[in-house]
Amino acid sequence: MGLFERFKHFGEGLFETLRWENGEFQTPLRYHYERLSRGAEFFKIPYPPYGEFEEFILRAVEGKRGTLYVKVLLLSLGEGYFGGKAKGYRLEAVVKPYNPPKGELVLTISSFRRHSANPLWRFKTTNFLFNISVKREAASRGYYDALILNERGRITETSSANFYCQKGGILLTPPVKDGLLPGILRRVLIEEGKAVERSLTLEDLKECERFFISNSLLGLREVKVALSEEPFKAEKP
Repeated sequence: MGLFERFKHFGEGLFETLRWENGEFQTPLRYHYERLSRGAEFFKIPYPPYGEFEEFILRAVEGKRGTLYVKVLLLSLGEGYFGGKAKGYRLEAVVKPYNPPKGELVLTISSFRRHSANPLWRFKTTNFLFNISVKREAASRGYYDALILNERGRITETSSANFYCQKGGILLTPPVKDGLLPGILRRVLIEEGKAVERSLTLEDLKECERFFISNSLLGLREVKVALSEEPFKAEKP
């Protein structure tokens, strides 16, 4: 009897998303592996050594041209009881053309909140329903995405990107402890001295000159924030 597909039944899995362009990934593959492996260790999911991971993902893009969306999934296999153990893994890849969104991107404020102590926000898990809900809510009002606040009213990120505000020519981005994913491009910008961590509230944004979001697909992209828009009201379950 084979191993049970825990990722399908319990959402026990992780993924990384990258942009392949001009014959190379636009963010460091090693950084993506480091984040994936940290998540696997936290959730106790077996995972491959870096060499296997690198070979798998390079094979997925071999011979392909253009700008590509590349998603690699680490899927958990193991016991059929949700409280049981993962005993194996499977890697899968999704590769397709990538077309960045065009035009002005405007963010609103989500009615959904997240707790900063929830460890799920620090990893890219296959349990993505919260992010889907944030994105759909924003789209229903005609916005590209929404800023998510934590339990203390501090800004975290959007449904799929880290957030920055520019103040005095400096890019400020919320710290991971406020409840967000440590993005790979965000890490690069901080290491290069182009961004610094600072907790932000909606009131702080009124003093900012410009706003940006980033992820490994989109890159660093300027956005607008609809601060004057009436906030969403949380729906009753």
